[in-house]
Amino acid sequence: MVEVHDGPPMDGFSVPLRLHNLLLALAGRIDDSALTEARELIARAHIDEAVELTTGTLIAGRIPVSSAEQRELALVLEMSRSDATLANDLLVDETEPVNTHRFSGENSPEFGIAEALDRTLQVLPDVRSVHAVWRNTPAGSVPGALPQRVVLVELGPEGNPPAVAFRVDTALRRAGIHSVVEVSGPGVAHSEYHQAASAASSPAWVTGSTSSPASTYRSEPSKPSASATASAESVAESGSRHSMRSSSTTTAPAEPVAPVVPIVSPPAEPPRKARSETRAERTADLTPAEVAQLRQALAEDPEKGREIAAGKPSMHEVVELPALDLDDPSLSERDRALLRELHAELAERERAEAAKMRLNGASRSGGDQRGWTAP
Repeated sequence: MVEVHDGPPMDGFSVPLRLHNLLLALAGRIDDSALTEARELIARAHIDEAVELTTGTLIAGRIPVSSAEQRELALVLEMSRSDATLANDLLVDETEPVNTHRFSGENSPEFGIAEALDRTLQVLPDVRSVHAVWRNTPAGSVPGALPQRVVLVELGPEGNPPAVAFRVDTALRRAGIHSVVEVSGPGVAHSEYHQAASAASSPAWVTGSTSSPASTYRSEPSKPSASATASAESVAESGSRHSMRSSSTTTAPAEPVAPVVPIVSPPAEPPRKARSETRAERTADLTPAEVAQLRQALAEDPEKGREIAAGKPSMHEVVELPALDLDDPSLSERDRALLRELHAELAERERAEAAKMRLNGASRSGGDQRGWTAP
């Protein structure tokens, strides 16, 4: 039986991440479909099914693995409560695997990937780059259609490789882009397979950000197309010829006229009177009793008065209207100005209400309006 406790130390790596990194090392040797299915099982937290599928595929295809890879598979089988003795049936070969795959960056393997991943990359943390390449050779004992598109994703330390692999693969399939997604995190050595794929790949999405996942991800700014540049130059040349023809009709020597760019001035600041009217309109929403309470609060406690004027507490209690005392030393100049404004507003409201009551009294017979007589 394979000894599962003497393998290479992987402190800090969770069981899903250990299996994900092992699948990275097996890329190019194992079937693309088996790799994709195993990664989906890891993302769905079915680690036991994922490691059993991986081990079974290696055994069925007689795909050689190193002794270190055998021990790692046995350890993941044991940690996922699967049968660790399955690792005994693996074909162990200590010969360094030779990369026989051919990759090509021609015919735009990156086409459509940035658009398909736009919304996904905005929510995934610490994605550093996305590249794409065509693989022109089959992988595993069950080869698929060729060429095969391989999408290489690089993450920072805040990323989650198994989750990102599943999310990126799902978004690409939803957009109709069939590919094999390989996600690498920091601290993981790249195999010869990945090194060759990266060397021939084309960038699909790259960010210059190396900060935490709270940062905003931005793709590289696109350069203006050749047609747009030619159109802009044509417009500029046409305007220059028109300016020179216009200047030739004058007696002064003809000089090229530079295009005039209109300068848009910022909107003028509203007059001070308009701001006062706006504040008065807000004050006019208060009832006379609430205005009296505000005045009383300003006289007794200016800070409390300002809070009441800002609408923070509710005005349920009504106090007696005090006399206007602008000489109170506890009042600031701002408080005195507000008191003057409130008194003027109250006087205006009282005059309006008196006029309204006189009009109502004149329209009724008898003219008696609760203790006063209309003129």
